[in-house]
Amino acid sequence: MRLNKSKIIIAGLRILSWIPLPVIHGLGHIIGLFVYWTPNSLKKVAAINLQLCFPQMTVAEQQKILRQSLIESIKTALEMGAMWFWPIERLNKLDKGITGLEIWQQAYKKGNGVIALTPHIGQWEFLSLFSQKYAPMVSLYRPPKLTDLDDFLVNARKRTGNRTVPTTPSGVRALYGSLKRGHMAGILPDQDPGKTGIFAPFFGIQANTMNLITKLAERTQAPVIIAYAERLSWGRGYITHIHLVDYKSITDSDPILAASALNKAIETCVREKPEQYQWIYKRFKKRPQGEVPFY
Repeated sequence: MRLNKSKIIIAGLRILSWIPLPVIHGLGHIIGLFVYWTPNSLKKVAAINLQLCFPQMTVAEQQKILRQSLIESIKTALEMGAMWFWPIERLNKLDKGITGLEIWQQAYKKGNGVIALTPHIGQWEFLSLFSQKYAPMVSLYRPPKLTDLDDFLVNARKRTGNRTVPTTPSGVRALYGSLKRGHMAGILPDQDPGKTGIFAPFFGIQANTMNLITKLAERTQAPVIIAYAERLSWGRGYITHIHLVDYKSITDSDPILAASALNKAIETCVREKPEQYQWIYKRFKKRPQGEVPFY
C-alpha cells in the first residue's frame, strides 16, 4: 500500500494544532537545541549564512544567534498546525499589536494599493492571515510539489478572505489586478527567484534577487512596505512591525540599485530580530558565474 505523503503531513499538522502554543514553544526549544548540538544540514547551512552575513561578529556571538535561530525555526514549523487549523477567532487573540501602523495607513490612503513585503522573519503565516483586517490582499506563493498539500494550504490561507496565487504569469497578473483595485499585493521578497533574478548585495554578499517588486511598483505607483510578525516567547502571541521602503530607491532605473534597495530593506528588518530569521534557507545557493558554491 502506497502512503499518501500529503495526508500524513496534514494529519501531523492536525495533531500539532491540538497542542497548546506554550507547549509547542517548549517542544521547539528542546528540538532546536538537539538540532544545534548534533551534525545536520540545517545547522550547517545556518552557520554558513551567519558567517557570511556577520563576519564582524566573534565566533561566540555567531554561535549564540545560530543556537537561537535553530530553536526559532523549529518553533515556526511546529506552529503551522495552529496557523492552518485554529479558528480565526482563536488566532486573533495572539495579535499583540502593531508598530508602524501609521505607515501602512498613509500608504493605503494614496489609493494605488500597497505592495506588502513579508520576509521570512518570525511567523509570516500569521502576518498573512491577518492582513485582511486592514485591506483585501492577493499573495504570491510557491506551490509545493504535492498537489493535495497545495489544495490544503490554499484553503487554509483563504479563511480570512485573502487570495493566494502561484508564482506563474497568471498569478503575477492577479497581483497587478489587486493593486489596480486599490488593495494589497503580498510577496515573500527573500526567496531565490531562479532565472528571472539579478545579483545584488544582501549583507554584502551577492544574492539572486527578484525584480518583480520593482516592476509592480513602477507600473502601479503603489507604495511599498515591509513587515514581519515577531514571535513572543511561550505562546504569548505576535507583534507586527511595519517599515516603509523608499519608493525612489526600489524603482531606480538601474536594476541592480533597485534590487540592492530591496535587499537593504529586508536586511534592516533582519537586524532587528536576527535570531528569528530563517537562516536555514540556502539564500546564496546560486552564485555569479565563476564563484565557488557556499554550501
